[in-house]
Formats: sequence, C-alpha cells, structure tokens
Amino acid sequence: MKIIINTSNLYVGGGLQVAISFLHELLYLKTSHSYYIFLSLAVEKQLDKNIFSDQFHFYTIIKSPASLRTRKKIVSQLNILEKEIEPDIIFSIFGPTYWTPKAKHIMGFAVPWLLQKDSVAYKELNILKRIKMKLWVEYIAYFTKHNATEYIIETEDGKNRLSHVLNVNKKNIFVVGNSYSSIFNDSNLLDEKNEDYKFLPMKQDNEFRLLLISHNHPHKNLKIINDILPLLDGINVKFILTIDKKSYEELFNDELDKIINIGPIKQKSCPSLYQQTDAMFLPTLLEVFSASYPEAMKMKKPILTSNYSFAIDICGDAALYFDPLDPQDIVNKIKQLIEDKSLQIKLIKKGQNRLKEFETAHSRAQKYIDICEQIVNKEKGKKNV
Repeated sequence: MKIIINTSNLYVGGGLQVAISFLHELLYLKTSHSYYIFLSLAVEKQLDKNIFSDQFHFYTIIKSPASLRTRKKIVSQLNILEKEIEPDIIFSIFGPTYWTPKAKHIMGFAVPWLLQKDSVAYKELNILKRIKMKLWVEYIAYFTKHNATEYIIETEDGKNRLSHVLNVNKKNIFVVGNSYSSIFNDSNLLDEKNEDYKFLPMKQDNEFRLLLISHNHPHKNLKIINDILPLLDGINVKFILTIDKKSYEELFNDELDKIINIGPIKQKSCPSLYQQTDAMFLPTLLEVFSASYPEAMKMKKPILTSNYSFAIDICGDAALYFDPLDPQDIVNKIKQLIEDKSLQIKLIKKGQNRLKEFETAHSRAQKYIDICEQIVNKEKGKKNV
C-alpha cells in the first residue's frame, strides 16, 4: 500500500511534536507499506532521514499551504506529487491542510476553538481579536470539512463535537488518543553529556520551578502570569517558558526574575527540562488534548492546571486544579503544592496510575496505520462488488 503522510502544514506546537513522534514510530511498525512523507521545514529540521529504510521517501515542502501568498504554488506542488505517487490513501497528521487531494484523505484534527465556541477563552480576547477569531474559526471549518473524507480526533467528546459543527457522519471520524513521545523512554536524554540536554541556570535555595512547554497560543493563557507575579512575594517560584522572543516581549514588559524563557526547543530537549523542574504548570483555557499532561506523568512531576472539564477528563485525580482566570487562586494552589510534600508524592503516584490508561506513542502510530488500512480495504471491497 502507498501512503502519503502529509506534514507540510505543521510548524509549531503539539501537532509538530506528534508528527515527529509518529514518523519515528513508523520505523518500528512491521508493515510492507511504502511511505511518502511530505515534510515541512520544521519537521525536517528535527528528523534524521538517514535512519529510515528504503520504504520511506521524503519530499521537502518549503512553504506552508496555510499562507495565501504561497498556497496556489504549494497546492500545485502537492497535486503534482500525488499524481506521480498514485497513493492508496493520504494521511495528514493534523489539519486543516488547505489541500483537497483526489485520493482518500484522512486528516487529524485538534483545533479547540472550532469545537468549543462557547469557551471562556473567547471572552478573554478583546473585541477586535474576538471577531477575528470567530471569522478564522469559520474559515477553518470550511477547509476542515472540504479537505478530507475522514478524520481522526483525540477524544470521544471531540468526535461528537466535530460531527456536530461540521455536520459529518460519526462513522467517518475515528478516535485515537494522544500520548507522550517515545523519546521520554530514552534515558540518554537525561544525561547532561547528551547534546540534546537543555541546561537551565543553577537552582537557587528553596527555588520551586514550574514548567510550561508551549507555543504562545491565545488559549494557553500565558498572560495570566503577569497577574500572578505580584502575588508571589515571599514565594521563590520560577516559571520556565519556551516561547519565542517576540511573544515574550509582547506578553511581558521587562526581563522578570521569576521567569526563565529559554525559547522554542526541540522535542528531544523536553525530558531534560522536566528533569530540572519541580512541577508542570498549564493555565490553559481551551484544549482538545495536551500531551503536556502525560509527559509530566511520565517524568514524575505533579501537575498544576485549569479546573476545566477537558483537563479533568485527561488528568482525573492526578492534578491540582485552579481557576485559570483567578490569579489569587492560582497562587494559593502553587503555595499549597510547594508546602505539602505529601501532596506532591500523591499526585505523582496518581499520575503514574493514570498514565496506564493512555495510548503509547507506538500504539498510537499503529492505530493510525490500522485506520488507513481499514479505509483502503473498505474502498477495495466496494470496487469489487
């Protein structure tokens, strides 16, 4: 079977990390399929193509089809490649792809703004940004509905919501849960001599580090940190961020002694950051699924996060929850976690148990391929009738 795996539209965030993890896991799946990988520059940068067998064929797509300026040219390139390859199916790890192929096209989906139009996240935007976001959501909805024939989403709740907002039959939506990448099983990445080890400054006495690995998406609610900082007098907390310099300057007025921003990082550097911090912090307002939750569980770090249903569905009793719009409540929960060592141990243990309920990176990859096979076999069956 010929499978095109399309990552041409992935440049930042969790979708990029899932793509890299999936491509690595394909190395360990026992299949006879031929894989034709459309790489964005961001994916290519983190991928060693030399470790792949001749089952894999790589094509670099130098611009994202998301850009209106380059879309026509890139879509034309994708169409030409599809015609040359003649795939049985195309799997775009996350959409929208802004490309409607002729072959069967299954597309991953994880845009929470579209699924949860009643979210408080909209209210946190100013009027102009709110209008722009709502227009963007309708724009995304159009391409999501017209780009693909089938979809993959990470939760049952997400499946129901996607079916409703796009008016798509649930039979055409598959659920495959998210997970942490298999790189978190590589103990070498926790060795300070490893080239992917990301060093943080020397820790101060009684310093408690909260790790927030995320791009600066509006729904991640990073701006709430500005309201938290003045309330932290006497509490030696450091927020470890991974946002780009421009985002940092937009969010924060000055270099702040309670924030260490190391900038965007490679996926392989994530384990070392968890190792050097004390807890995972995520004040998000909106998610389909965040891999930060199982990553923290895997790395045996307690979780501090938003008291919203999407977080509770994922973490259960393995997190300490706060109101993400109430800075004082957040500070109270941070203080509670710092002062109660037994609570830290309890949350870590519960996280270890919760982790058993998630997919592994390997099982997730296998399910992706199983779905592709299922769709192709179903189409072949129709043609033979």
